[in-house]
Amino acid sequence: MLHLLGDYYLNADRFGYTVGVLSANSARGGEAHAKPVILRQSRYYPTFASAVDSTAEIALRNAIAAGDVQTLQQTVQELRCIRDEIIAAIGGKEVEQNG
Repeated sequence: MLHLLGDYYLNADRFGYTVGVLSANSARGGEAHAKPVILRQSRYYPTFASAVDSTAEIALRNAIAAGDVQTLQQTVQELRCIRDEIIAAIGGKEVEQNG
């Protein structure tokens, strides 16, 4: 499981990608006697790029809804910060969609 940003984690299986919020009942990686990983508010994606892009949009929407950003300029800056945080989490590589 990969940490994307904030409370959002990405998991994958042979069918696709799942992004969600780590449940309080789940143990984070490396903990002894770890409980099963449970992601709340899960969303499913066919590609890594779509999972990352959608998670950035959800985080931005949540920031707007919470009143953390209130102008268009702040919104653009927040989206840049979110994308930078995700890029840092995946090792500084841009995620491209369709080329």
